[in-house]
Amino acid sequence: MSATEHQEIERKYAVDAGAVLPSLVTLPGVDDVSRRGPDELDAVYLDTDDLALARARITLRRRTGGKDAGWHLKLPAKKDVRRELHAPLEDHDVDLADLQVPAELLPHVLAHTRGRALTPVVRLTNRRTTTELRSGGEEHRFLAEVACDEVTATPLREGVEPSSWSEWEVELVDGPVPLLDAVERLLTCAGARPAQGPSKLVRALGPLAPQPPAIHAVPAKPTAGQVMMAALQTTVERLKAEDAGARLSAPDAVHQMRVATRRLRTLLSTYGPLLDEELTTHLRAELKVLADTLGGVRDAEVMRDRLLALVESQPSQSVLGPVAGRIDTELTKDYDRAHARLVRGLEHERYYALLDELDALVASPPLTPLADERATLVVPRLLGRDWRRMRRAVRHASAADDPARAETALHEVRKGAKRLRYAAESTTVVLGIRGKQLAKRSADLSDILGEHQDSVITQEALRDLGLRAQRHGEPSYTYGRLEGLEESTRGDLSGKAYRKALGRVGKRRLKGWKQV
Repeated sequence: MSATEHQEIERKYAVDAGAVLPSLVTLPGVDDVSRRGPDELDAVYLDTDDLALARARITLRRRTGGKDAGWHLKLPAKKDVRRELHAPLEDHDVDLADLQVPAELLPHVLAHTRGRALTPVVRLTNRRTTTELRSGGEEHRFLAEVACDEVTATPLREGVEPSSWSEWEVELVDGPVPLLDAVERLLTCAGARPAQGPSKLVRALGPLAPQPPAIHAVPAKPTAGQVMMAALQTTVERLKAEDAGARLSAPDAVHQMRVATRRLRTLLSTYGPLLDEELTTHLRAELKVLADTLGGVRDAEVMRDRLLALVESQPSQSVLGPVAGRIDTELTKDYDRAHARLVRGLEHERYYALLDELDALVASPPLTPLADERATLVVPRLLGRDWRRMRRAVRHASAADDPARAETALHEVRKGAKRLRYAAESTTVVLGIRGKQLAKRSADLSDILGEHQDSVITQEALRDLGLRAQRHGEPSYTYGRLEGLEESTRGDLSGKAYRKALGRVGKRRLKGWKQV
């Protein structure tokens, strides 16, 4: 069973005990105000021993009472917005010590829990009175609800005293976002203040509440290390954000996680002189293992879509046998096997250790003295290394004396262009339009060579699929015909467009491109 999901848009306010909710009938667009409750809510919040979920602004609870009893997982999205996933309660009574998180919620937190047990940390009882705001007319839309909560928190860990407080919550249902501002003005006039923390859990934990990781901001005149750390932190967070989707085969998640992994490898290479060499070498090796595992899934996914589209574009008389069905069957099996390998890898201690090491890198980077120098002096030199590396690959491709070596060399050019693109994108805060131009031109070259490489791999896949079709007693004519079409396309891709894109990447060198 999959969890149900919706987007929660809400604001929380601290109020004094006994505070009276003001009249809401004057709010714009609100024609009907009704009150429900009070409801008695009882929620148990779970986390790891080191409160990894709370540190990531994630809350996981099991709640009874009220209209939405069940398991709730809240994930941060942006200001005032959270993703909320629901799973039903068990169909039997459960002791506090025996709580088991529903399987449909677990994939969404594994990038943070990393194999550690989830146990109860706080119990919250809440007497809630809810005011519903609706529009008039035939639609009678449910715009928003305002909850008045009287909360009692009982920590289940040592070191925190029980506490109680009152707060108001405003949650948008089907109303416009400006309604939140209008409600806030009324509540503020009645004595409400913005809540101290993002959740009841954080307040209940008191002194145990963990601080979120510090943000690596880039000042107006940054050092090279500040530019690097901002890029690393953003990319590490992107990697973790795509973890759940990759486990669950969500659309584009494997691709985005693979991109984040490759970006990290590039950043650790480009900015290598700014960090401890032994650590960067180790992390790049571990990230390569992850990228390769993700690549198996992504390649099967892309190949299936590419070949099915290719078959569909052919004249019907040229498609002999159940070609589309065979492609779909075989490559779906390939995808499923690759995805199973990926899930096993994402559940392995090695992957969790990598995430721990990446978090430690962001929190306390082992910087070299070069990291303290001005970014405007250091960053162009670092990019220059990547540019020269790509140009060496170009020369090797031009000098290749047989087709096989040429293909290998062109693949290295593509990797070099992609590396240069990712590196340049991390520097736009310093280099401005020059960095953006370099990133765009490198991306164009990488895309052209990517099509070329896809064509090479497609021909190999068609040969393999033709053999599989023969084993099932099906004609292989169409597979051979498609392979020939790909061969002719590949020749076109490596010609004029490639030379033009290559020339644009090398057209404008950045001032200060010297050897580090």
